[in-house]
Amino acid sequence: MKKRILTVLIALITVLTLCFTLAGCDKSGSIKKAFEDEGYTVTTVDTNNEKAKSLLKTLFTEEQIEKIGEYEIILCVGEGLGAFTGTGMVIKFPSEGEIKNFLTVEDADGNKDTKLYDSAKENGSINGNCLYLGAPKGLEIFKNA
Repeated sequence: MKKRILTVLIALITVLTLCFTLAGCDKSGSIKKAFEDEGYTVTTVDTNNEKAKSLLKTLFTEEQIEKIGEYEIILCVGEGLGAFTGTGMVIKFPSEGEIKNFLTVEDADGNKDTKLYDSAKENGSINGNCLYLGAPKGLEIFKNA
């Protein structure tokens, strides 16, 4: 009897832990809502979208852009704002660890450089499993989501 109660209790704790862990990872829903609440048009796009492509090309290599194409890209365009000043992009990674792997550069000696990740984390461009690229106004919305 004690074994059965203990087994059920352990199973329940495991299920609850997984539910909270998995539910807490994805910030994209609250980020989308925050941009929509500020009057932005929020759409999911791919790397072939012209606005997304132009922003990605200024920041990443073709190989990196190809990798980004595997993730969800959320384009946020502000109403009545200039093309650059009102546009932001959120890349939804499977986890924050994936963002760190993506932004970590390996030098010729095999040393891993995390300066890009550290900088993005410090300035608020990382929120949960999402990475923000774009206008400073959008960064404030992203950080507060």
